[in-house]
Amino acid sequence: MVTLMDNQDELHYKLINAARFFQNDYQDRGMVKWQGYFLSDHTEDVGKYSKNRMDNRMREDHEEMSEESISQHLMQAFDQQFSVTIQLRNHNAEGIVSPLYHGKVLGF
Repeated sequence: MVTLMDNQDELHYKLINAARFFQNDYQDRGMVKWQGYFLSDHTEDVGKYSKNRMDNRMREDHEEMSEESISQHLMQAFDQQFSVTIQLRNHNAEGIVSPLYHGKVLGF
């Protein structure tokens, strides 16, 4: 017959063995076990940054339109609910061309 004392002795023995294991044998890898996650996230971010930077450098100025032509196109897009793509006439300090903006004309 198993008594309460036997169960307590067994539990005490298991706790002592566990403490001995963690004190002498177990080596926590600390950050090593997480580096795989950090590395993959970092690699993904670097890839996005590089692609974005290359896209910015490859972007070119589109042909400039007259104010009259711009007005006509915007009015038509507004009336017929077309989407438009515009590019501002400016460059940043590094000489990178303004991005393209896409959307509908909600007011004019």
